[in-house]
Amino acid sequence: MWFGIVTHQDILNAVNALNVKVNKLMTQQDDLNAAAQEIEADVAKQNTALAAIKAEIAALQGANPALDFTALNAAVGDLDTATAAEQAVVPPTA
Repeated sequence: MWFGIVTHQDILNAVNALNVKVNKLMTQQDDLNAAAQEIEADVAKQNTALAAIKAEIAALQGANPALDFTALNAAVGDLDTATAAEQAVVPPTA
């Protein structure tokens, strides 16, 4: 807390200090937003790959009905669950 006479320079110094802090916060927010967008892009790629894997398994099952795809389907189901968990923790971008 200041006591006494507040000069124009004191006010400018305080405003400049505040401006530095605001700029740091804005940079940090931009970094966080960029990271969230990168994660969203990665999750979208995972979803695309997962859909392709499921389609390929379905084609293999159709072409090879005698084979047991239970373990492979379970593994893909686990991957699907993990991808959904990743999506749940991604914060929405501003």
